[in-house]
Amino acid sequence: MADAAPIVVHIEDDDDNNTIHIDSETGALEQREANGDVIVSLSDHRPKPPEADHYANLALKIDPNTLSKIANELHDAITADDNSRGQYLTTRARGLDLLGLKLEEPKATVGDTSSSSEGMSSVTNPLLLEAILKGWANARAELLPAEGPVKIEVEGDETIPEDDLADALERDMNWYYTTGAPEYYPDTSHMILWGTYFGGSGFKKAYRCPMRRRPVSESVDAKDLIVSDTSKDFRSCGRITHQITMRPSVMKRMMLLGAYRDVTLTQPTPTPNTVDQKIAGIQGVKVNPDRPEDQPYTLWETQCELDLPEYAPGKFKDEGIPLPYLVTLDKDSREILNLRRDWDEDDAECQRTRMYIKFPLVPGPGFYGTGMLNMLGNSSAALTAVDREGLDAGMFASFPGGLILKGGTRQNTSTFRVGPGEFAPIDPNGNMAINQMVMPMPYRDVTPGLMSMREAISAQAKELSGSVEVPVGEGLQNVPVGTMLAQIEQATKIMSASHKDMVVALKDEMELLIKLFRRHPEDFWRSNDVAPEGFWDADKLVAALNDHKLIPRADPNTPSHIHRIMKAWGLVQLKQTPGVGEFLSGKEIATRCVRALRDDPNGLIVDPPPQAGGPPPDPAKMLAAQANMIKAQTGAQKNAVDAQSSGADATVKAAEVASQERIAGMNLQREAIIHAHDADKERMQLAHDRDMAMRDHGLEQQRHGLEQQQHVVDTVKTAHDMQMAEREHELNQFEATKPEPKPTKPKGKK
Repeated sequence: MADAAPIVVHIEDDDDNNTIHIDSETGALEQREANGDVIVSLSDHRPKPPEADHYANLALKIDPNTLSKIANELHDAITADDNSRGQYLTTRARGLDLLGLKLEEPKATVGDTSSSSEGMSSVTNPLLLEAILKGWANARAELLPAEGPVKIEVEGDETIPEDDLADALERDMNWYYTTGAPEYYPDTSHMILWGTYFGGSGFKKAYRCPMRRRPVSESVDAKDLIVSDTSKDFRSCGRITHQITMRPSVMKRMMLLGAYRDVTLTQPTPTPNTVDQKIAGIQGVKVNPDRPEDQPYTLWETQCELDLPEYAPGKFKDEGIPLPYLVTLDKDSREILNLRRDWDEDDAECQRTRMYIKFPLVPGPGFYGTGMLNMLGNSSAALTAVDREGLDAGMFASFPGGLILKGGTRQNTSTFRVGPGEFAPIDPNGNMAINQMVMPMPYRDVTPGLMSMREAISAQAKELSGSVEVPVGEGLQNVPVGTMLAQIEQATKIMSASHKDMVVALKDEMELLIKLFRRHPEDFWRSNDVAPEGFWDADKLVAALNDHKLIPRADPNTPSHIHRIMKAWGLVQLKQTPGVGEFLSGKEIATRCVRALRDDPNGLIVDPPPQAGGPPPDPAKMLAAQANMIKAQTGAQKNAVDAQSSGADATVKAAEVASQERIAGMNLQREAIIHAHDADKERMQLAHDRDMAMRDHGLEQQRHGLEQQQHVVDTVKTAHDMQMAEREHELNQFEATKPEPKPTKPKGKK
């Protein structure tokens, strides 16, 4: 203690503005209380010199010539990296056209004689837009719930204070994501839509913003992220460059805060790429503002490797090994604004600090992932061509055009372009019939083959995109939950795999933010208005982060809301299964079902009412009562056995009497059954005899009727025979009384 600096205590006047004093030599903090006491803190509160700060801006100490050399080398390298991705940007700009977000005018209208194109339609098939919107809506609901994206991972038994600290950490971390960082939810939603699902890779950048004085995780559009090669991930990239457009006012603020060197920059002349131009065309705005004062600066913030021997630590000193540095360079003036070490202070291996996180949809063959643009771009273009051809064919079929003769002059051309509803005049060759003067063009309507091909392409594209079509209809309420889950899982394999990767990326992002909170603990509670006053301090926050693990609230095994509902319904069915249901808690299952429906179970899930009124029975008392009941039942059975042993004879005699009574009763029942059977048999015989008598009577009546009919026939026949006999008698009499004919003489004889 002999070498320690002397402690200087200053007693100031009783002034509220001078109650705290920091000695400039020793760094001791002195605080005067209202009662006259003075609290002295021996901690060193002096600001560290710039060279002692590991994360200091080294550009303030490096000579201008060296900075200029570094700036020129980096500018050439980043320019080459930017030029190498020209085809990627062209493909991305072409994909924006396939979404159909820009309102296009038709190429021609009916009766437009100035049209030089036969096609009229400019419609775009919404296949690609539908796929990315469905995926974005599902991913946003799972990754960004309303209550916050993080939760505490429960491991083992914890005490009540530990539970309270874990609840507070989860509450305040979710407050940061939803309220403390108001840009997080909309920015992440934008990244999922246009980065992950459209382009195949969404990118996040986690850093501490000097203006907002807190950790920030902002999305970086793929058009603004320049990498040195197309390797698989960020760890293997030599350079990672973020192209930042910064307003002049923000640039001045950053210089005032000391984050950037205060240097004079040239007038910015931003050069938009093809994607920027396409986005501006879709929105109907200009790419760059017209006023020179509003032109933003273009900065290249790059994670690169530089050989700066004077700043190399430990074993890397004078070894000529490039180490990671973070350099911010103005593109137009080639001025380095910031240059600092890009490895942790306690990292002896000097590994590059991780700053970027990639949210992939499907891993690509290189650095960029495979998105819906890559998977459905060609199909969307084909369907767009089919839709336009179909609309044009229908238009031409409804408004046919053709050729018609004209008189007086000859035509000046042999090339005819006839629009819908138009006829081009031609020169007649003599007198011709009207049907020879007019010729309609051979326009045809849409063919069934074209529509069949369209349906096939659309079905295959939707299957590839993983669109879930849950069957609904009559009878499906009895489908087993396992069968339904199997159908959904089969239809959502791609979506499930990408959901797992996005949950892993979300976990990596949380770890980077937690690392920044460890470095600057006061950022966690500085503007927190939900935590009690003075609840957090640096030691308490570090202890909470060490003892409890924050993980994403999203379940990597549940990629969609329908999965969650079917899993909850599966628990309900398991509860109803004999042999399994008794091991499950009905209240917990009901709670999970309500949460699966995205509703609050508080106040909705209640305990069942007791069977006999009063408070719910104590489990220990219930077990004791059951034991006493079993004991009483055992004693009663023993007494019954003793009574049976002592009165065996009486029991046997009583059994014989009871047996005889039973036999007599059985005989009576048998007699009654026999009597009832005989009665039924007699009734059946009477009914049979009655039926036979009625049948015989009917037959007799039929026979009598037949006899009467035969008698009538015989009478008619007898009368007919008598009439015939009388006629024959009359004929015989007539023949008998007829005179004989006289003989005739032969002709020719005299």
